[in-house]
Amino acid sequence: MRNSNVHYTMIGSILFNLFFWPFLTIYLILGYPFVLFFNQKQTTTFVLKPIINMMLFLLRVLTKIDYTVLGWEILKENVKNGPVILGCEHQSIWETFVIFSFFDKISTVVKKELFSIPIAGLYFKKLGCIPINRSAAIRSLRNIVKFSKESVKHNTSILIFPSGTRSSGSDYKFAGIYAMYKNLCNIPVIPVAVDSGKCWPRRSFRKIPGTITLDFRGIIKPGLSKELFIENFNKSMYHFGST
Repeated sequence: MRNSNVHYTMIGSILFNLFFWPFLTIYLILGYPFVLFFNQKQTTTFVLKPIINMMLFLLRVLTKIDYTVLGWEILKENVKNGPVILGCEHQSIWETFVIFSFFDKISTVVKKELFSIPIAGLYFKKLGCIPINRSAAIRSLRNIVKFSKESVKHNTSILIFPSGTRSSGSDYKFAGIYAMYKNLCNIPVIPVAVDSGKCWPRRSFRKIPGTITLDFRGIIKPGLSKELFIENFNKSMYHFGST
């Protein structure tokens, strides 16, 4: 049985990569003339969400990877009152796509270098992504606050990965998320835990069958000191999967 599972994992992984990445590339190229005239919401609706749906379909059919969402009512209830800041764990590419499916528009904090990639750079801009330059920390914090205020002004929530890069640990860097929390005075933070790394390991083409859990872990209300904010955030992530 074990050999059979390994065989299926390898075949499914190969098929997923053969189908998804060419589809993504062709779709972005064909959509490029149209996205020139799209706004953020239209780009999310007509470009990104079809890509997400295709990815989830191929994962489910070819690799036996599905997902479940916990705490959906927490997100739904708070988004009704206006924008939120999502502080999400970052274990794989999976969550960078899937979280967009819950919003008509959401601004994501990404590496500044991504804006320079041909074709893809335009999509990052149209999706309202917020550039961060890791080599200029203070200037980056100012830019994060500046662009975040602009997003909130347009009733747009914000997604940030406090770990900065894909990892399976909890080595969070709080400078960026706390700068937004502190300066966007009335915007709450929702910690988001995910265990996608168990099915889509970092820097690996292999996909491992299983169910990914995406968990909206409650809410951190505005007004806390930095110490209390960090304590609350860490506590939320530490109890990932509990009820």
